[in-house]
Order: sequence, then structure tokens, then C-alpha cells
Amino acid sequence: MKRVVMSLMMALGLSACGVAGEPVKPDVGMSTTVGVNSKGGGFTDTSINIHFPAN
Repeated sequence: MKRVVMSLMMALGLSACGVAGEPVKPDVGMSTTVGVNSKGGGFTDTSINIHFPAN
């Protein structure tokens, strides 16, 4: 498991420093929903998306 995590971190680090070409910023998105329903009462829902473009 440690090898897999270290390999992913190395690949991320190499792509961030421009070894594989120009560095590309990831797209980060977030949305939060707050609501009320009749059965459960109040609720919140949060979604965070991170997209690393492949090209």
C-alpha cells in the first residue's frame, strides 16, 4: 500500500514540476445544498470535485 501511495505522489509531483510538459492547474469545484424535508428535517449536502486535465 505504501508503494502505491508513494508512486502516485511521485507521479503527481513530476507532473506538477513540468517534467511531462507545461504544468496544468487542476479545476476545483464545490457545491453545497441546504434544505428541509418532511421526514428527516434539515439536511446539508456538500460536494467537492477536483479534475486534473490529461492533456
